[in-house]
Amino acid sequence: PQYCTLRGLLTHCTDIQSLPEREDLFALSSYCNLKHRDGKEHCEKLISLSETSGAALYGDYIIREKRNWVDVLFDFDSIRFEDDDEKDGGSGDGVMTKKLTLEDLLGLLPSLAPRHFSIASSPSFIQLNQSPTVVLNGFELELCVAVVEGRTPFGRPYTGCCSKYLESISPYYSSDDNDDDETTTTSIIGSDVVRLWIHPGSFSNLPLDIREDFTPHQYFTTPVMYVGAGTGIAPLRSLILEREAIVMKNRATATSVPAATTTVKDDGDDNILVFGCRSKAKDYYYGEEWEEFVSTKRLTMIHAFSRDQKVGKLYVQRALREVGGGSGELIVQHIIEHNGAVYIAGGSKMARAVKDEIVEALTNTLGSEKTAKKLMNKLKRIGKFSIEAWS
Repeated sequence: PQYCTLRGLLTHCTDIQSLPEREDLFALSSYCNLKHRDGKEHCEKLISLSETSGAALYGDYIIREKRNWVDVLFDFDSIRFEDDDEKDGGSGDGVMTKKLTLEDLLGLLPSLAPRHFSIASSPSFIQLNQSPTVVLNGFELELCVAVVEGRTPFGRPYTGCCSKYLESISPYYSSDDNDDDETTTTSIIGSDVVRLWIHPGSFSNLPLDIREDFTPHQYFTTPVMYVGAGTGIAPLRSLILEREAIVMKNRATATSVPAATTTVKDDGDDNILVFGCRSKAKDYYYGEEWEEFVSTKRLTMIHAFSRDQKVGKLYVQRALREVGGGSGELIVQHIIEHNGAVYIAGGSKMARAVKDEIVEALTNTLGSEKTAKKLMNKLKRIGKFSIEAWS
């Protein structure tokens, strides 16, 4: 913009809620006013926090307590201190201090970085399921975002910058009736603005080819196994719904289906979802939707509710290993026998554990880890194995 207020800069351009790095604390130390009663102590403490030897101190003060730029500037108030002589332009007792100007502060503050989220919906599926009397002006997409908020070990409240903003916005709809064709045009309008862009994700080669001898639970030539935990379900849901949109279109246009007596080779269910979260009651995202797909035999569901177990914790990698016998039989059957694809989404630690589980299961069947990894690399090259993970 040509013109910008200070409020606009701090709100939309700089990330004042981010945690300062150690080099930032070192830079701030030079602005501590030594005429302040705690100025010298503040300067020394900021330098200590910035040094490698003070990593534990930095971890306690900044990381564990989630202290952002505002907190640091509040705690080290000697940075903002001006005595009467300085206000009048005098030099006081001759002690030279470096004043933190607005230009200096804006040079230190980090830019507000974009947040990356996976789309949790399929435009094709939404279009097929919307009312025929409603015409959307634009298109819809859905996100699955966990709101970051909590308290530090010492009880300090903290929130996530982007997730809390997304929770706070309230878009509303405007509808206009069209007299000519008796339809309604719906527009999403509102005062809140989310600037975004869309770029290709990790799962760009989703298998969509339909079998010639399709059945109600086997429409596609390639079955897909989806493994996700928490909000990692977002991109996996979009893939499942996109395939279901293909099924809906095919049902609407198909002139015939295989006879009930036709023997069809069992190549596995189209969609196998292995989903993990802490509690079914609190974190089972889109649970009703999955159960509906299960009831229509369009989805095989494997749960891993880690905190709902009476003994120990159940994570997705263990659930994947134990289903079908306890030695990874489902993995081997899906990848080797049914020539299926595998997509994983969620935290990097979980994704790595699931990949290791798959490699181990394939190794037990193929005889060597080298052969198993070679197969995994081949699947990755042709788009049948992909991971979307974050830390």
